[in-house]
Amino acid sequence: MSKYKTFTGPLAIYMQGLLEEKRKLGFKYGEQERLLFVLDQMSKSFDCNNGLPKELCMEFVKKDPNWHQATQETRVALIRILAEYMIRHDAHAYMLDSSIITKKYENFKPYIFTHDQIHDIFCVADNIKPNAVNSHIFYPTILRIQYGCGLRISETLGLKIKDVDFENKVLHVRNAKNNKDRYVPFTDSIAEYLKWYLKKIHKSYYCEDDYFFKSNRGTGHYEKTAVNHYFHDILFECGIKSGGRKNGGPHLHNLRHTFCVHSMSNMFHKGISHEVALPLLMTYMGHSSLSETGKYLKLTAESFPDLVEQINQMYNQIIPDLEVKTEYEDD
Repeated sequence: MSKYKTFTGPLAIYMQGLLEEKRKLGFKYGEQERLLFVLDQMSKSFDCNNGLPKELCMEFVKKDPNWHQATQETRVALIRILAEYMIRHDAHAYMLDSSIITKKYENFKPYIFTHDQIHDIFCVADNIKPNAVNSHIFYPTILRIQYGCGLRISETLGLKIKDVDFENKVLHVRNAKNNKDRYVPFTDSIAEYLKWYLKKIHKSYYCEDDYFFKSNRGTGHYEKTAVNHYFHDILFECGIKSGGRKNGGPHLHNLRHTFCVHSMSNMFHKGISHEVALPLLMTYMGHSSLSETGKYLKLTAESFPDLVEQINQMYNQIIPDLEVKTEYEDD
């Protein structure tokens, strides 16, 4: 069942049809459903008797001053997909030109934690006082996974007990971004924390289909919003100032960025060639292309001055010189 209200606007039948079609193909379409509901409500104020009008399209994608460019890009892509669907079903629809996107690049650079800062973050997490919600067990474990495995927080929270293979030291990440499954190895040190967490929280009674990080409030897992907020408190305790995402962080997802940069740095220093290192990291991170992995490595090269020349030489033909225009929140 949809978590949003039923579409009730003049184009409702097409929006619902598009949503059903995409989900039958295996797409989650959660954010797209939310945006379609916004479009559905907007459509009630426009003349849609002849299909999807240009005026509605332009209003839906009109750049808001508080948007990141990626927000407008997402809206443009979605309304073009809806138009294509309607045309395939013999309905009239204005096909928006993708050039409508406001060409404004944001000076965002993902925050990369230093090794000392990572050490401080772990120290603060390890010294959380015992409490009823088990923060003193949860955060020392999950923050080590975020930094040591480079998972997206949604991927970590979505792990089931059956997805943690202690024998082979592998996490099975299911139905991640782009509907991909992948296996992510973890180190002996992370294995110890995972075993400790399992023993403390799940003890001897659990089902393999239970969430590994099951919340003690019901049967679901921890909410990523709550984890993000608590992480900001940890950063404050470490004396690491947060300027907010619009100012480059730091925030929880930067642990994934930091994992990527630190891992590449380690591989280079060990003499592993970029021909091997980059595809390996791309697969590990669950990215769909080399450029997706390499784009912020090049842009954060100043964190490791000795890598600047190597990164510039290696990625020059893969990644064009440009300013970052998104914050890579879901990369």
